[in-house]
Amino acid sequence: MPNALLTTFMALFLAYVLSGIFRYFKLPRVIGQISAGIILGIPIIKIIFFNEEILSVFSFITNIGIILLFFFIGLEINFREFKKNFRESSLIAIFNTIIPLAAGFLVGRYLFGFNSITSIIIGISVSVSSQAISLDILEELKLLKSKIGNLIVASGTVDDVFELLLISSILVLFHSAALGQLSFYNLIFDVLLYVLVVILSRIFIIPYALRMFEREKSQATLFMGALLIVLLMAYLSEFLGIGSFIGALVAGMLVRQTLLTGSDRKPWRKNEISHSIHIISFGFLIPIFFVNVGLNIDLGSLSSNMFLVVVLIAVDILGTLLGTVIGVRLSKGTLKEGLIVGWGVIPKGDTELIIATLALNNGLISVGVFTAIITVAMFSTFVAPIAFTLLVKRHAEMRK
Repeated sequence: MPNALLTTFMALFLAYVLSGIFRYFKLPRVIGQISAGIILGIPIIKIIFFNEEILSVFSFITNIGIILLFFFIGLEINFREFKKNFRESSLIAIFNTIIPLAAGFLVGRYLFGFNSITSIIIGISVSVSSQAISLDILEELKLLKSKIGNLIVASGTVDDVFELLLISSILVLFHSAALGQLSFYNLIFDVLLYVLVVILSRIFIIPYALRMFEREKSQATLFMGALLIVLLMAYLSEFLGIGSFIGALVAGMLVRQTLLTGSDRKPWRKNEISHSIHIISFGFLIPIFFVNVGLNIDLGSLSSNMFLVVVLIAVDILGTLLGTVIGVRLSKGTLKEGLIVGWGVIPKGDTELIIATLALNNGLISVGVFTAIITVAMFSTFVAPIAFTLLVKRHAEMRK
């Protein structure tokens, strides 16, 4: 009979070991964590470690993990950088988002005959990018302050804003699908009311709460304080019909802005509250989320959807490269710079996995489409850093 403690141990142990292996080869840990879930999801192994009760527990942990992931996505959104590099970064980010999004939608809708919602989710999945992997490589090669580094960082800040808009749109879509019918006027009222709640929270609640919790020296109290802020904002947004994940995202943005504008200014990474919640999130909850993503992958459906996977890989890579090259050229950059920046932003981040998971949980995509999206994300995240590193090392002039 499956045991919850043993299952949790095996999930974390496999995630840790495989993450370490991938990290040794300078590849993202997330691939190892998803691979752990794929291994545990093999039918003969799944019977040993999982039953309905354990799967429901993993589902609950996954939801908390998603909320905290959105919180950290909010912490990363830098509006100051967005303003500083507005023209150059906007051109790159706009084309880098619109071209793969449109291509993904058209391919899903007209080549494979999926409905509009499934096609939109496919389009969003191949348009979301993550600069975190490339920034690690740039830092290792001492290129973070180079022109290429600046282009990737600049476009990344605007990508974050687009990501925020895309996430908000897709979550409203999930919510309306769950209700079956959603009044447009009710939605507008809920959004306006939530904006008011956010403004009041930013002025009165968040700064006071942060100061109060930071007076405490106990790490346990600091963690509880951070968790209370995230869960409160998540609950308020869910109560108003916007969705708990948007609330967590906004909580991250509010905490970041409060830390940067208070009397004791410091980056969120150096803040005790953020640090305490970061440890439990990325040490336990978020790895379980990625293991759960791997568990939901149906390897049997992969062979029957291989054509979809190949097409989406082509759309993902070619669409992103084309969009980035157009954006860089319009910014008076070179074709070479456009290709390097393009490979730098191809790797997929947490957001694509979250969108695919939410879509699957809400019945908006099939397991086959979900498996295809995750496979594409893993492939691009595996291949892109290799191509990016080779291009950067080959073109020494890009070090300036």
